[in-house]
Amino acid sequence: MIFLSLKTYPQASGDQVIKLCQIVKKVQDKTKIKIMVGAQAFDIRRIKKEVGIEVWAQHLDPIDPGRHFGWLSPYSAKQAGATGTMINHAEHAVDFDTIKATMKKCQSHNLKTLVGTDSINLAKKVINLKPNYLAFENPDLIAGNTSFVDVDADRIKQVIDLTPMPFFVGAGISKKSHVQKTIKLGGQGVILASGVIKANDQETALYDLASGFQNHTFKVR
Repeated sequence: MIFLSLKTYPQASGDQVIKLCQIVKKVQDKTKIKIMVGAQAFDIRRIKKEVGIEVWAQHLDPIDPGRHFGWLSPYSAKQAGATGTMINHAEHAVDFDTIKATMKKCQSHNLKTLVGTDSINLAKKVINLKPNYLAFENPDLIAGNTSFVDVDADRIKQVIDLTPMPFFVGAGISKKSHVQKTIKLGGQGVILASGVIKANDQETALYDLASGFQNHTFKVR
């Protein structure tokens, strides 16, 4: 599985996000590898309507509909067509109580959750909350040229061995070998953004990543 975080890159905003998501659909249809896009709130409904792929919110707040000016409502995300949300991405970190509260609100609206962690201790706490997916990232390596799975496989393996739900590795993921190393450790997915979004050939980059999952069948929740 691939979680493609679109962030706020210009290459993944406005009309460009539709072109990118059409590439995602093409690669997913051909390879049969599950790809979830984490979209800006502005684009969720448009992507769902025009491309028809699975769309996740990049961030949601633990609120009910009402007087919450400037916040992101799980209810509204669901109405827009979102399937789920990532909670506690390194670039939008929240405390554990907020993770817990956001998960509860999302579950009440049938939204799936992918929770990011950056330590073994936090991962242990999050596992007890039973998100749909767990992610492990090194914030210092995000958007860089060094892959977390290349430099800290032992620590990643420790978390994987604790994790009953599908496990994603992020930070510096950009090529097939990173996917293959993640699978070898026992992971089932990768999180990335710039490795595809900023690539000169987005389609080729995404195909390369998807090829790393070849001949592997995973249980998808």
